[in-house]
Amino acid sequence: MIKKKHTVQYDRWGYFFIAPFFVVYVIFSLIPLLTTFVYSFFEYYRDGLDIIGPNATVARYFTGQEEYYQWQIDDSADALEALTIDYEDVTTTPELKDEIVATVTEIAEDIELEKYTKAVTKLVDKGYKKGLPATEVIMAAGKELRAKQSAFTRNVGIVFRSSDNMGKYFWNTMIMWILGFIPQILVSLLLAVWFTNTELRLKFQQFFKSVIYMPNLIMAAAFAMLFVSMMSPNGPINGILKNMYNSMNASEIAAGTMKEMEPIRFFNFTGWTRGTVALMNFLMWYGNTTILLMAGVMGIDNSLFEAARIDGASSLKIFFKITIPLLLPIFVYVLITSLIGGIQMFDVPQILTNGNGSPDRTTMTIIMKLNKHLVNKNYGPAGVTSMLIFAITGVLSGVVYKMTMKNYQNKR
Repeated sequence: MIKKKHTVQYDRWGYFFIAPFFVVYVIFSLIPLLTTFVYSFFEYYRDGLDIIGPNATVARYFTGQEEYYQWQIDDSADALEALTIDYEDVTTTPELKDEIVATVTEIAEDIELEKYTKAVTKLVDKGYKKGLPATEVIMAAGKELRAKQSAFTRNVGIVFRSSDNMGKYFWNTMIMWILGFIPQILVSLLLAVWFTNTELRLKFQQFFKSVIYMPNLIMAAAFAMLFVSMMSPNGPINGILKNMYNSMNASEIAAGTMKEMEPIRFFNFTGWTRGTVALMNFLMWYGNTTILLMAGVMGIDNSLFEAARIDGASSLKIFFKITIPLLLPIFVYVLITSLIGGIQMFDVPQILTNGNGSPDRTTMTIIMKLNKHLVNKNYGPAGVTSMLIFAITGVLSGVVYKMTMKNYQNKR
């Protein structure tokens, strides 16, 4: 009898080691992501202690719990049916619209009147042009009351309605990101070149590298609270400005010809608020960007720099002709990851403006609006907003990559 040799297949153990990563990803990332997309196709929210939905279709002209508006639909439809008696053997006229709308609104208090009026106007205009009997148009208006639409359509309408002004929130987000990213990349490039330049031989490099990275380790919430305290009416910045102003105008103030300086309410001004958000994002992330760019510069063959110096190239020419072109792949990575982080900007403006995007919602970001839907337990519009953010991020990242990396792609 031949004994079989037992062998250990070590290649399988790799799957056991990486399995926890995939399990965590599926549970905490993939499932929530897919669930968010699914929510966008349903009416699903909380009304007090009641859960509404998930409903794939909803009433076209009413919102809320069906038990509250269904009787309005039924009674209004009955009233329109009774109205047909008064319009027997009468051809449709433009004035019929007012009669239909008045009959419905007398009963249906929760109807979206503007939306329903537009639909009735179309029915009446069509009936008038075709010379249809008024009774036929009235019955069509009653049928229209019971019309349904997909919950996804309503959710999209909520997200893009004029009162929400999602386009404004997108530009708010991009403006604050750009204001923070431009100084961030410039300062980080300068520091990365300085720290990696063997000719400069800067002292205390390890100390400075640690210091510039420290803001990245502080929680954004704590960092935001620090700036709120510093820039408050009773904060140190107002105190310093007030002391300087009073000391410069001490004689006029004593004579009563001038008043003491009133505290500046920085967060009542769009420029100050956006600038503060941009400054905080710059301080928090320029250290991390510097480390990434340093790694890219150190990956460039030093013989290229030496050859350029021997040929008489200046430091600026070496920087723009060698460092920047060879650093472009890392730069693109930094740009795309910063763009993704900028689109997802939330905690800093949320705390600085107490979630209101003040002044006049000029610092309201897309994620802040998403958070308001979630606070209100309205998961449908929140899901649509998430899909919108996903699409914007993907498109902008693709455009940036395509435009900046076209010279590095293999051409066939």
